[in-house]
Amino acid sequence: MKQVIVIHGGTTFSSYEAFLDNLRTKRVYLDRLKPFVSWKENLQARLGNDYQVLLPTMPNTTNAKYNEWKLWFGRIAEVVTDDCILVGHSLGGIFLAKYLSENTFPRTISATILIAAPFNDETNEELADFKIDSVSDTFAQQAGKVVFFNGEDDPVISIQERDMFRQALPTATFYTLPAPDHFVRAELPELTEVIRSLAV
Repeated sequence: MKQVIVIHGGTTFSSYEAFLDNLRTKRVYLDRLKPFVSWKENLQARLGNDYQVLLPTMPNTTNAKYNEWKLWFGRIAEVVTDDCILVGHSLGGIFLAKYLSENTFPRTISATILIAAPFNDETNEELADFKIDSVSDTFAQQAGKVVFFNGEDDPVISIQERDMFRQALPTATFYTLPAPDHFVRAELPELTEVIRSLAV
């Protein structure tokens, strides 16, 4: 049984005051307060019994700190199996890029899939301590097959950030899909197809 570990997104801020200011001023959408099952929760049913989907909750997702995520992800790594597939969405995507660039993962990874992952951008202060200097050779050596999903119309991540990853990782596979919702949706069948194709 192949394990798929999905690291969700979150928000991070350069200071606690910036976080508080966001709480004071952020627009509240009624629809986002209603119960919602995303592609992450639906992935197990989509993939079937040949896969085990793990959905760890990363610490403090509304004011994420890289060192806290790094510590917890290191603990998660203790219980996963070899030939696992890592999937990172949004902040979870740049987290995996940074973690695998700076640390040795104790298991073999068959693929790393980054969905709407931000790349370092001088104008993006919200990445705070999740910023990376570069995607290192360490990442390339241990990440397995690298796949990106991006959206031309993603309201959060620009297509230029995809192009920065493409320059850093020219051998990776890139898919561009409609994503006006930043891939916050109930189903992502393209991801299921890619994961299944990795077993062929």
